[in-house]
Amino acid sequence: MLKEDSIKVQNSYANIVKLALPIAVSILIPQISMLTNTYFLGNYTPTLGLYQKQDLLSASGIAGIFYLTLVMVGYGLVSGLLMLMSRKAGENDKVGLGKLMSNGIILCFSLAILTSISTYYLAPLLFDLSIHEESIRISAIQFIHIRTWGLPFIILAQLGNTFFLATSNSKYIIAGSAVQTLFNIIFDYLLIFGNLGFTEMGLAGSALASVIADIGFMASVWLIIKFKDYLKIYSIHIRKNWNWSLSKQILYKSLPLIIQYFLSIGAWELFFIFVEHLGKAESALSQILRSVFGIVGVATWALGSTCNSMVSNVIGQQKMNEVIPLIQRVVIVSFFVSLSIGLPLLLFPNYFLNLLTNDASLVEMGTSSLRIVVVATWMLSVASIYFNGVVGTGNTSVNMIFEFVAIVLYCIYITIVIEYLQLPLPFAWASEFVYWLSLFVMSAYYLHKGNWKKYNSSIVTS
Repeated sequence: MLKEDSIKVQNSYANIVKLALPIAVSILIPQISMLTNTYFLGNYTPTLGLYQKQDLLSASGIAGIFYLTLVMVGYGLVSGLLMLMSRKAGENDKVGLGKLMSNGIILCFSLAILTSISTYYLAPLLFDLSIHEESIRISAIQFIHIRTWGLPFIILAQLGNTFFLATSNSKYIIAGSAVQTLFNIIFDYLLIFGNLGFTEMGLAGSALASVIADIGFMASVWLIIKFKDYLKIYSIHIRKNWNWSLSKQILYKSLPLIIQYFLSIGAWELFFIFVEHLGKAESALSQILRSVFGIVGVATWALGSTCNSMVSNVIGQQKMNEVIPLIQRVVIVSFFVSLSIGLPLLLFPNYFLNLLTNDASLVEMGTSSLRIVVVATWMLSVASIYFNGVVGTGNTSVNMIFEFVAIVLYCIYITIVIEYLQLPLPFAWASEFVYWLSLFVMSAYYLHKGNWKKYNSSIVTS
């Protein structure tokens, strides 16, 4: 039995669920918000008639994935910090963990500001070159010009949640997500439609509502850290603990993950741009299908972060022989939950699609694609856990190589199938199998071969 003040984790199903459940709830809550946002836009008809409903859904999908790419760049840095802080937790080194957190605050904020400013000017150039429909292009630029200013808040909120996970306090993750979702739904309702005296803003209102929600998210997370006295317990102090040498070590470990996530979501952005070339209906429908990944993938994303943290913690305890059994336990939980969530969508696709849009043509077109997406998320539920297990071992360069190979295969597939052959949408979404299967094969081979045991990813914080 571990001492009460220990921040080491135990390798058990109970502890996996205990850590992952709050994260899953915290991910599910924003997914409900995303679904609500899709519902609002799917049932919104602009009073001025300048844009069609499918224009707004398409623009929301393309610009939303572009913004997600930026968020995942920050998440790459945060994931690196999670691995490093979890290693310190496994060593029961609270002071060292606090130093990592202190330097992480500066690095995350700096990265977010730099990314926001560059995106404001570069995004319109990218959309001008890649989006064919003028109405979709104008709407996407309008959306991203507003949405990008939420980036510093969301990345700092992610960092706070990473601290909770590394210190086995994942129960606090739910609070910030609840605040974010509540704000998002309320302001979506007010700003998209112009209800209760607010100006009707349509898609721009959706973007502004999300920024307001991100601010609330960050504030709630850091208020918990402050009032739980974690700043003192872990000696988190920016000015006192700032160390350029330590920050360089953090960046060195995190850079492969930053590149990896950028490539991963960037390839998805390319997918949505190619789908936009198929037509407005296909593009609008893909925005709806994207939400399925958010729903069915809830457990997987939560368990992936849990796997990363627990593997690193266990290695910090020098229990190398427990790593593979731990990953296998997480895989079993992940697949079972994803299967349970996905089955109703697989069996009743029309019911789900009708909830998100009143456009009968989109519902009819989307049935086959939805079923393919659901089955793909089951592949995701296994592959993502193995991949996060590799992250937890600390050799982030290997992750980047695996990601690069998977992305190349994925891009070859979507370029041939969507851009050149112009095959129907179900064939386009089958690309998810190419990506996740290749990632699984490489990750599983690496972990079971055992070379990671020779790799020491400890970091000096003194």
